[in-house]
Amino acid sequence: MINLNGVRFTSFNKNTSKHSYTNFGVILISQDIAPPMPKTYLVDIPGMDGSLDLSESFGEIKYGNRNLKFTFENIEKITDWQAKMTRISSFLHGQKMKITTWSDPDFYYVGRCSIDEYSSNQKLGKIVISCDCEPFKYKQNITIFNLINGENIVKNSRMTVFADLTNESEIIINTKAYNAGTHLREIQLKSGVNILNSSGIATITFQEGEL
Repeated sequence: MINLNGVRFTSFNKNTSKHSYTNFGVILISQDIAPPMPKTYLVDIPGMDGSLDLSESFGEIKYGNRNLKFTFENIEKITDWQAKMTRISSFLHGQKMKITTWSDPDFYYVGRCSIDEYSSNQKLGKIVISCDCEPFKYKQNITIFNLINGENIVKNSRMTVFADLTNESEIIINTKAYNAGTHLREIQLKSGVNILNSSGIATITFQEGEL
């Protein structure tokens, strides 16, 4: 549980999880979560006022990565600082992580972490961790929606996703036929309300994401 003002780092490949306070013994002093920058594409045309904005020429605006930065201080005797730094560096530095903050526990970020700075004096140890993350933050729980025969209203968060479809018998969804089975990344769901007309029952699962 994330009930302390800290950050949980979970190894993306090994699924090993460490909390900044309970596992590493460092206190979160500040966190800076930058929004992702939109990828804009502006074209200057002679004789035209302003610029031609082609940023959504692929259907929707795209985003670059976002940066997360966390500053921690030591809570134990400073003589343990170097050993602690070794443990934190071995687990985090250069590794791809799922990152959950105390302030937003229902979502996680995915990114590669690096230690920007660590320093100490006679009384205080300090560490700064930066994470180069994907643009969207992801809901902790996968969304499951059970389709019924007829019109289905499926609501999706900000990120366009492709849902997995599971159906026990042949089915038609929005004029496309599917044999019985599991179809990965098959149903596109855009931000907001999506209408799926189904000829039978089925289940779709998808990972929602927000900015």
